[in-house]
Amino acid sequence: MVKRRRRAREPRPADGVSGKAREHWREDGTAKSRFADADEANRASLRLRLEEGADLDPYECSFCNGWHLGSRRF
Repeated sequence: MVKRRRRAREPRPADGVSGKAREHWREDGTAKSRFADADEANRASLRLRLEEGADLDPYECSFCNGWHLGSRRF
C-alpha cells in the first residue's frame, strides 16, 4: 500500500467565488492534489482505479494550470 503524504490545508475560496476557483477545491474545503502534467495525472488515476476502485478522470485546471482528478459530470 502506498502512503499518501498529507498536505497543508489551503484556504477555501469565499462563497462568492465561482467558476475556475471552485474546481480547485474539494467539497470539504481541502485543495485537490495537483499533478504537473496529463501523464502523471493519468498514472495516478489508473493506480487509484486498480488499488481502490475509484473512477476518477484527469482534467486540466484553469485555476492553477495543473492537472487534478475528478468524477465525471454529465
